Amino acid sequence: MKYPFYTISQPVVGSEAKKIADAIKTGGYIANEAAIATAKRIAERRKLREETDATKR
Repeated sequence: MKYPFYTISQPVVGSEAKKIADAIKTGGYIANEAAIATAKRIAERRKLREETDATKR
């Protein structure tokens, strides 16, 4: 994904940095409920599209 030229990365500090460090140490991940819901919708749409396309062959 390409970002616009005006995007500036910021350092992660405080509690967010602690969450990221803990996730890395335990092999986990960080995500919020909205992100998980969006990913599930995308996966379901792709699955449905593949099933529909497979039946047309």
